[in-house]
Amino acid sequence: MCTVSSRYQIENIEKISCCATRRKLWQLDSQTHCSVIGTCLSLGELRRLRRKIGVCLHATLTDYELHRAFVGIAGNQTHASRQLHKYLDQKYRVTIRCFSRLHEPAALESRWEEAIESGDIAAAYWALVTHPRVTDTLADRVYGEVHMLSHLAGATVRVDMQELRRLQQLTRAMNQQLADTEANAKAKIAEKDDRIQRLNDRLAQTQGMARDLATAREQLAVLEDDALLHRLRKQVEDSAARLAMEQARVERAEASARTWKQMAMENGDRQLQLEGQMAELHAERDALEAMLAKLLMPDCDTCTTQEGCLGDINLCGRCILYVGGRSRQCAHFRSLVERQNGQFIHHDGGLHDGRLRLGAILPQADVVLCPLDCVSHDAANRVKHFCKRHGKKLVLLPRSSLAAFTRGLNELVA
Repeated sequence: MCTVSSRYQIENIEKISCCATRRKLWQLDSQTHCSVIGTCLSLGELRRLRRKIGVCLHATLTDYELHRAFVGIAGNQTHASRQLHKYLDQKYRVTIRCFSRLHEPAALESRWEEAIESGDIAAAYWALVTHPRVTDTLADRVYGEVHMLSHLAGATVRVDMQELRRLQQLTRAMNQQLADTEANAKAKIAEKDDRIQRLNDRLAQTQGMARDLATAREQLAVLEDDALLHRLRKQVEDSAARLAMEQARVERAEASARTWKQMAMENGDRQLQLEGQMAELHAERDALEAMLAKLLMPDCDTCTTQEGCLGDINLCGRCILYVGGRSRQCAHFRSLVERQNGQFIHHDGGLHDGRLRLGAILPQADVVLCPLDCVSHDAANRVKHFCKRHGKKLVLLPRSSLAAFTRGLNELVA
């Protein structure tokens, strides 16, 4: 008991001695008041102290206006400033007691650096700026560090606010993603539940079928011992044999039907081809008959056509190139062309005449006739390419006959 009482008395003596020698709030430099109010007191404490110390301040003051009002209070020795000083001493009494044991500026500086490392800046700042042994140099240094820390804190707050906004946006996005994920999970769970229900239904159905199958097997085992079963099996075997025979007959009939159908289709195509050829032959026959009729007609003294023109067919001096065909027919073709006031040139399509001669005589021709059944592929391709490039008329004949040639000439003058 004596030891505790003695310690308490010593602490009271130190506290009284310390309070007697420490500087008061209104004795500090005016620039220090702002940092003390802003660092050592929170805005909530300032609003509570406004009512406690009886300061007549409007309740709707902004944070800055409240801070500025208390800075003004701290600069004057009034009842309000004394109450404010008392509140700060009471709030930081433990730190003040620790600093009161230090008497050397170096020790104060070391304790201040420890406070900065630990983050207990507010308490150490109040204890240091009111300490009786603090030097002006140390006070200026501490004030500057607290001042810069306030700037750094403001910048940190701005960065934190930006990070907070970014995190809020990210949180909204994550919440939306979480909601979508939950919706997808619920949909998948519902789908799985539906699948499980279907599987359970199938399982119940399978179990019922298994029971029916077991019953059928029991009945079958009973029937297998009956003589009627042997007769029925015999009938089934006979029916199966007859069915196989009938199926074979059906397959043979279907194969025969497919064969006849294929033959019918081929005959139909052949008939269409023959009908086309017959139409061409009729046209060639009509053209040939018309030409022969004109050739057999006597010369008309009143004919108004050019000399040597027969009837209403007049080639008007055009040069006709005939590529391909048979050489023995060319004399008739030449005579026919010349009697219709035209010129005739022949190229055998590659049999004896070469590509160079074809290239030399093509520019001389006004019209090119080419039978498709008697000409080389190279000559036919060269003729097509030349006529397409130079805009010359090309008449492709289905065959190398006088009738086809005559029909080709009729197309030129039609």
